[in-house]
Amino acid sequence: MSNILAIDTSNSQCSVALNCGGDIKSAFCTQARQHANRLLPMIHELLLENNMALKNLDAVAFVSGPGSFTGLRIGAGVAQGLALGLNLPVLALSTLAVMALKAHAKVALEYYLVKMSAREDEVYFAIYQFKAGDMCLVGKEQVCAPAHCLIPDDLPLNSCCAVGDGWQAEKLEPNVEPFISHFLYDCEADAVSLSCLAQTRFAAGGASAPELALPVYLKDQMDY
Repeated sequence: MSNILAIDTSNSQCSVALNCGGDIKSAFCTQARQHANRLLPMIHELLLENNMALKNLDAVAFVSGPGSFTGLRIGAGVAQGLALGLNLPVLALSTLAVMALKAHAKVALEYYLVKMSAREDEVYFAIYQFKAGDMCLVGKEQVCAPAHCLIPDDLPLNSCCAVGDGWQAEKLEPNVEPFISHFLYDCEADAVSLSCLAQTRFAAGGASAPELALPVYLKDQMDY
């Protein structure tokens, strides 16, 4: 296993985690919109407290989106700057995939229907399947009206966990309800879950060059 620094700035709060072969240490900023002020000091403090030198990192992971427009840019910029300076690979991971893995730690099912609130009465939506420690995207991530989130007919009934705040205000469509066995409305991405997914992706060769550390915008991102 590897030493991975994970950075999550996708929502109103930010967090960082150091995952050393499955031994995870983390730090969270509970103040909203303090990404620019707190991110680098948090990273420095986390590494110092755990006697980890930057040169001993193997990769830097960050949440690439969707999420806060400003937060995503800050997180990607810090991840890219560190990775370029240290000649490290990066792992840019979807917010929705990280949310799905966090949900799996609470409710162990095969499929996760992740729905995150967006602007203009729309949601970010994706279906993820848990396989061998990874969250594998089924179809593609999309942004759409809640009623337009399509569920494949071949998903097993009662096999899905509905994840995210995008499910809270919605009356379930008759074609969706039979697939869902659990709801986890409050399941925002965080650096701990990110670091776990990053370890799996890094071991599978999923890292990229530092210059590819860029936010992913499914549409104009919401800001907090």
